[in-house]
Amino acid sequence: MLFSLLLIFAGCKKKSAVLKVEKIESVTYIHNPARPSSPEKTVLFEKELTIGEQDERAAIQIHKPSRYGIDGKGNIYISDDSDMSIKVFDRNGRYLKTIGRKGSEPGEFESFGFIVGLSGAGILVMDGRARRTSLFNPEGEYFSSYNWKDYLNTVYLTTDSSYTVNENIFEEGETQLWIKTFDFYGKELVSFGKFTLPKSKSLHKGNVVIGVFIPYSPQSIFAGDEKQQWLYHCLNNDYLIEVYDQTGRLFRKIDRPYKPVPYTSEDEKKFLSRYEQRPDSPATKLAKQIKLPKVKTVAERLVVDDQGNLWVETNEEKKEGEKALRAYDVFNKKGFYEARVWCEFRPGLFSDGKMYRFADDQETGQRTLNCYRVLWKEQ
Repeated sequence: MLFSLLLIFAGCKKKSAVLKVEKIESVTYIHNPARPSSPEKTVLFEKELTIGEQDERAAIQIHKPSRYGIDGKGNIYISDDSDMSIKVFDRNGRYLKTIGRKGSEPGEFESFGFIVGLSGAGILVMDGRARRTSLFNPEGEYFSSYNWKDYLNTVYLTTDSSYTVNENIFEEGETQLWIKTFDFYGKELVSFGKFTLPKSKSLHKGNVVIGVFIPYSPQSIFAGDEKQQWLYHCLNNDYLIEVYDQTGRLFRKIDRPYKPVPYTSEDEKKFLSRYEQRPDSPATKLAKQIKLPKVKTVAERLVVDDQGNLWVETNEEKKEGEKALRAYDVFNKKGFYEARVWCEFRPGLFSDGKMYRFADDQETGQRTLNCYRVLWKEQ
């Protein structure tokens, strides 16, 4: 039953666009126009800090960085696979301490799956090999951990006592993707439900399963808004974004008109080129049997910045000189399509007016963590 209907006229410099908002039962539907309300709005990333280069003593601070997180005090945590430890820096990049070491005991690490800085400072660490979640206090001291029944992966939301994460459950030869909230002792608090994994083509050779993921097959992608404690979800073959609150209740749906990007012969060549070095391998034979798509999925990734804006990474690309740029649609916290920006690299983690991301030097192979100041402006 339709309870209410609201038409909002969003002005832009060239022409007016109509934004339609309606509420059906308990869900608010935000129907955005094809054009953003602020088409001239764009963003600049101004580099302020690099961690991982040589320090003043000509000593490499981090040898094999793999994951990072920022806590509520602005401290920066970077995992180092060379010694299975986590290096801690302050917001200015000054080294503070090292947490953990390689091992299977509490407070030690066998692998780094995900590092999340907690709002009250301290970190949560996912160890996929040990199947364990570990917690460390603001002083970097280990204080608790628990082992998983099934496999946990990406963390989307945290509080001072819980976290929301995807859980892969293996049943009768099939993997199911669930999103759940657990407390720090492993007790399930909320289930958001079962979602969609990308499709693959596989074959069994004895006890070994060989699989090849089908390019641009529909899959669920997610992002969390830490301030609002909202979970965003998109089944990425359609431009429809669902928004859940911390109890797992679906309360909003966001859409906009969108024309999918064609899957070209060049895309097909790029996909098959991954298997050229081993033409007789089972994986190569599987790849050649896959029916390739005619169009690409709508979105590849969702990111929420520290202002509550949702960034939708689309599959639209363009060239500017030597730069390859990708389009990001930016929605404000009300779900309104506000801006479209073109980025030459993937934005990473937003925190306190900054954006953090790893950068790899193509010549040396060295990876650094870069911190950028985020500047919005009108073109």
